[in-house]
Amino acid sequence: MADIRDFKLPDLGEGLTEGTIVEWEVAVGDVIELNQTVAQVETAKAVVDVPSPFAGKVVELIGEVGEELEVGSVFVRIDVSAGAGDAGAEQQALQVAESSSPESAGAAAAKSVLDADEEPQPLVGYGQKGAAGSKRRRGKGDAAASGGSAGTAPAPDKPAGKPLAKPPVRKLAKDLGVSLDSVWPGSGPDGIITRADVEAAANGGAPAAPAAPAAPAAPAAAPAAPAAAPMPELAAAGAGEKAVPGFRGRTPGEVEKIIGIRKRIVEKMETSRREIPEATCMRDADLTELWEVRKRLTEAAQEDGYDVKITPFALILRAVVLGLRRFPTLNASIDSAAGEIRLHSHINLGFAADTDRGLVVPNIKDAHTKSTLQIAMELNDLATRARNGKIGAADLTGGTFTVSNYGAFGNDDGNPIINHPEGAILGVGAIRERPWVVDGELAVRRVCRFSLAFDHRISDGGEAGRFVTYVGDLCENPSRILLHS
Repeated sequence: MADIRDFKLPDLGEGLTEGTIVEWEVAVGDVIELNQTVAQVETAKAVVDVPSPFAGKVVELIGEVGEELEVGSVFVRIDVSAGAGDAGAEQQALQVAESSSPESAGAAAAKSVLDADEEPQPLVGYGQKGAAGSKRRRGKGDAAASGGSAGTAPAPDKPAGKPLAKPPVRKLAKDLGVSLDSVWPGSGPDGIITRADVEAAANGGAPAAPAAPAAPAAPAAAPAAPAAAPMPELAAAGAGEKAVPGFRGRTPGEVEKIIGIRKRIVEKMETSRREIPEATCMRDADLTELWEVRKRLTEAAQEDGYDVKITPFALILRAVVLGLRRFPTLNASIDSAAGEIRLHSHINLGFAADTDRGLVVPNIKDAHTKSTLQIAMELNDLATRARNGKIGAADLTGGTFTVSNYGAFGNDDGNPIINHPEGAILGVGAIRERPWVVDGELAVRRVCRFSLAFDHRISDGGEAGRFVTYVGDLCENPSRILLHS
């Protein structure tokens, strides 16, 4: 007799109330193991793999890709009496079901997927290569498990497994009506399907058309500046023609639901503008010496065996930490209900990261205890995981101060919005060669503008102005940072 268990969408961290299905990792009829990933779900903070608290056969998947489900709603239905591998696995699944509710089982599972240090997660949409828990087994009635007919075997020139593509590329393929199987393998590294592959197929090109091999130039440039990937030229669409996709696959006229990361951004920005009376102050700084110091530090780190690049931004973050220690009201938050201003003893230093899913703000925990080298390494790790969709909710919460490096996009100045409930945010403009007076003589120097937005309820102009001046002074004379390292 079938024993159907309901797996409800768990709370994936921080009390979030909904999640959006990014991709199903199993299908109806699959026989799955305990803790096997069944889907990738995007919350307001991150994309996480959701493991099953039951072993058995999938009998129903509830929700389509892109659909938003409430936490606690039935997510997957599993027959735990069918094809659970062996008696031990089935008994383990039953113990999980009996010892906790689906909600608590999901919460425990969420804890494991959110701890990136203990359990590295795969790139979203790439599958888990070589991981036993991610392999799909079909039920007895499925052709895929009946010995493998010639019709189901992969073509000789195609790798085994599902097509590799990042979520924005999958969305683009869906919007343009292109089957990923038809362009698999793609022109990217390891056969990853790129936007160029999808666009070529949408324009009538065959999977092996000459246009597709020309695409590797775009992925090759991506590691240096992932956020500045080439954007296809927008062509006016005539009658019956499809509009050429713009940045990140968006096309004129489309409507996007406010869900997931975007919903969280909307809520944060509205709250910040509604509740915080902010003021701003700015300072230009000559970072010529810092520019040279970071090169020497990178060489020294690599000579010591560290595979890391010390960037100007990493040095700026270190200077910010020292500034926050000297001016603690900038590293504070306000509790209006209690009538208190809380100066935080710890510094969880956030930085705005631009990703394909939207703006996220990971933070370097206890940055005041870390050296320049440690900050640089953690900055690189968090930024990489954020872009790859592997960042956890724990990395995106608990920040006490944020730095926004819009200079990375070529912007000289900006108007950063405070990341509520924090008390301030520092914007960093582009470091450009500009005319600058040195010892009474005009010279060409590398100059950057710092813009500080602060909560005027917490900090006065005197504190805020001195803070941004102090940070600028440290960056102009980076050797001073060593006094406090």
